[in-house]
Amino acid sequence: MNRRTKFNTFTRARSSLFAVLAVAALGLAACGGDAEGEPGNSASPATSAVAAETATSAPTPSATPKYKPASAEGPAKNVPVPEMPELAKEDSKKGLEAFTLYWYDLLNYAYESGDVERLQGITNESCVRCSDVAKNIKEWHSEGRWQVGGKVEIDGTGTDFVSNSAGEYHVAIQLVSGELRYYLADGTLHGTTPESDMQVDVLVARYEEGSWQTVDVGVAGDM
Repeated sequence: MNRRTKFNTFTRARSSLFAVLAVAALGLAACGGDAEGEPGNSASPATSAVAAETATSAPTPSATPKYKPASAEGPAKNVPVPEMPELAKEDSKKGLEAFTLYWYDLLNYAYESGDVERLQGITNESCVRCSDVAKNIKEWHSEGRWQVGGKVEIDGTGTDFVSNSAGEYHVAIQLVSGELRYYLADGTLHGTTPESDMQVDVLVARYEEGSWQTVDVGVAGDM
């Protein structure tokens, strides 16, 4: 599933997403010879020695650590960190939509890596549900435990980009959450959370001091 393609082409459910928003509002230089082309003389022994020493002492570029996905065999290693697109920094409808996708990218990253700091960095402390999720992820990834799965696949988003009196905007997100498996440090499968049916989340965000912040996230109807 190419969720970004689906995001760009998602129109068929847009009206229903707007309906959800209404409900939520009421209740995320090469080296060569000598100058002028003249042939260079053979390097002296001293020059050769210096060149050899320089070549030997030059630092070798370090290889990029290889990403290893989480599995029943062990936790993930070197999980790629999602980068915020420039569009997600804009105070605009498209900027909010891009920010929403980025927020869920960081949620997926947190589930696999156990690193919740980046997600918390773009989430306001007022989001109690967000804090609970981050706390659970961090605690489970301690003492050698890890998680596998739980990836959120987004099928579409919709927003009317109209703020409320608090300056907050609502975005409806149609998504599916994959099965999430919990492993103990000794490799024992502790439990699972089954894959969800297609559902609609509502992310509430506010633009302050040049950036978006998520102030609440929840399943439509529960907010």
